[in-house]
Amino acid sequence: MGVVEIPQDADAAATQRGVIHLVTAAILFSGLSVLAKLVGARVPLPQVILVRSLVTVAFARGTLARGDIPVWGTRRAMLALRGLFGFVALVCYFYALMHLPIADAIVIHYIHPVFTLLLATVVLGEALDRRETAFIVGCFVGVVLVTQPESLFGAGADSADPFALAIAVLGAVISAGVYVMIRELRSTEHPVRVVFYNALVAAILSAPWAATTWVTPDALEWTILLAIGVCTFLHQQSMTVGLHLVRAGRATALGYVQVLLAMLAGIWWFQEEVDLVAWCGAAILAVSAGWLATDRRRIPSRA
Repeated sequence: MGVVEIPQDADAAATQRGVIHLVTAAILFSGLSVLAKLVGARVPLPQVILVRSLVTVAFARGTLARGDIPVWGTRRAMLALRGLFGFVALVCYFYALMHLPIADAIVIHYIHPVFTLLLATVVLGEALDRRETAFIVGCFVGVVLVTQPESLFGAGADSADPFALAIAVLGAVISAGVYVMIRELRSTEHPVRVVFYNALVAAILSAPWAATTWVTPDALEWTILLAIGVCTFLHQQSMTVGLHLVRAGRATALGYVQVLLAMLAGIWWFQEEVDLVAWCGAAILAVSAGWLATDRRRIPSRA
């Protein structure tokens, strides 16, 4: 383990660009989550996944063509595996949302930065220092206080479905694997190619599922579905570019911003009430994520 000899200013600038992409990805993910909540009242989940995947495939393919970038890449097996893992992680997350209190599902899902940190340390040599680890823990504490899961705060402690809990944890582990794979692919694969593969695999796998539950959307629902697809493409692109520039453990911790944005969206769009504990959690989350976003120290890595 040594210090990579990269000019500090250049290294800091690249990290800051990565942070901007990751925060942008968090904002976009929050937006598409709101849209999915709106359209999901009538349109089944596999149909939402299929339409958003097809739209993302179209945008990614067009972007690759405009840039004269080869579509299929050099590490095709890993690219396809990233797509498969991403699809399975998404299904696990939505299964948990359907069978657990939403707060419990969110909190379990956001254990994934911890798994990402462990995997990135072993696979990529990207260990965090004590300060970064402390602020990631602060982010997670903030998430718990914002969401106040029933399994920790009372009502649902004895009623949680053990299988759903296991699926939620599995989804978090697989999500960590996805982030590490994106970091591993950064040396050979263009970010948009990674997005293209992910969407293509999701479209192929969700098509038979969607066919069995198809509901014909009305004009407004089609508009929302298309908007979800556009947001997904921009989110995936921003997240992938960010992971090319920022270490996996720190990058995924910045995804905790999504919880804060989701809370604000719930207040604004769905008139959800927020108590003092949640506001305290939001403050802890904002401070911790803000520190992770603005810290510019040069970092140890594999030489």
